[in-house]
Amino acid sequence: MKNWNRHTERQQALARLRRQCCWAAALLFSPWLSTIFLCRPLFHDQPATILALLPGLATAVYLHSRLSRHLTANHRPFETNRLFATLGAANWITLLRAAAVVALAGFLPVAASTVVATQESRGQLNAGGLAWAPGIIYLGISLADLLDGFLARRQGRETELGKRLDIETDAMGLLVASLLAVVLGRLPVIYLLVGLAYYPFIFGIWLQQRRKLPVVALQPRPFSRIIAGFQMGLVGLALLPVFHRPFLFLAASIFMTPLLIGFMRDWLVVSRRIESDRNQQTGLDRWARSKMRTVPMTLRLGLFSGGMMILVDFGIQWHLLWHLSWQSVALAIFCICGLLATIGCMGRTAALCLALLLAGNQSPFGASLLSFVVFAFAAALMIIGTGALSLWTPEETILYRQGKNKPTSNGGPR
Repeated sequence: MKNWNRHTERQQALARLRRQCCWAAALLFSPWLSTIFLCRPLFHDQPATILALLPGLATAVYLHSRLSRHLTANHRPFETNRLFATLGAANWITLLRAAAVVALAGFLPVAASTVVATQESRGQLNAGGLAWAPGIIYLGISLADLLDGFLARRQGRETELGKRLDIETDAMGLLVASLLAVVLGRLPVIYLLVGLAYYPFIFGIWLQQRRKLPVVALQPRPFSRIIAGFQMGLVGLALLPVFHRPFLFLAASIFMTPLLIGFMRDWLVVSRRIESDRNQQTGLDRWARSKMRTVPMTLRLGLFSGGMMILVDFGIQWHLLWHLSWQSVALAIFCICGLLATIGCMGRTAALCLALLLAGNQSPFGASLLSFVVFAFAAALMIIGTGALSLWTPEETILYRQGKNKPTSNGGPR
């Protein structure tokens, strides 16, 4: 009798969840339908841009299919017998983020019709406010990623469904945003590998299971989550029309390298092509750690040397420090952030500020070779941190605590 009651409750919960899934479908497909309505003049003048609607439709269909397929996972970890009858506030926030991803894909027809092939105007949308919208939307999607997990923990509603839906939304958001950035000429075409990397990974796992080959459950790695977060930040900033494209291309090359290497490493572990211990540490991991110990100090010294050379080149303009102007403020920020990154005091934050200052369209330092070198050192320090002999590194505690609190699933190293 008890088992019968549990079965009945489960079926009733599933019925309610399916009704909510229909509302979720309306939420996900509304932005795509709105895109059709708003872009009708473009389709009349340039019929080929209709094809740019397909990514938005595919995004909505895919995310809704993932939701409907995993409704039975709307339970706490290891509590499969107790199914929540509603999606919950945290999952609805994730679905709002997913709808925003579909809305972001709606800019692809506009980008495809308004981006011209000349060097001077490439990467601009033919509307002042519209040029800012994609970056603001994607940065909002990225920041809201912190809210759904926090709310789920606060309400005691951390579910397997929520975890899977969050990962799928992050992955699809990165793919759509990177595709839009590439179409706008803000990131190199090769950066699409970052947006696509998750899907061959999960397809490979599915293929391994289909062939009855061994698959190891991937343990969460905080560094993987941090690297994925950097990609989201980079793409969001690239979608804003405030940075020089050469600096964005350089940052893309630096940021994408550890992520793609991480995916390859995780695939080798999951498919048991390389041996790992019970903490999933491989010989490759130990070798990389031993080689990386001196890298942060080398980067800090390189950043200091390059920064000093820039200041020497700036030479004649030092008097600007005594005048209230953007150049004087930029010079002061450059000196302070360069010093903080060198001594390892809030090094990641200082390196971020330094990189933003150098890459900005209004940067007084220009696009010189020295600027690119210092920018590259700062970008690398953002990723790996300032390492040993650092004075104060509060970012490490924040970043790695977040990585532990938000574990990845077996679906991929995100």
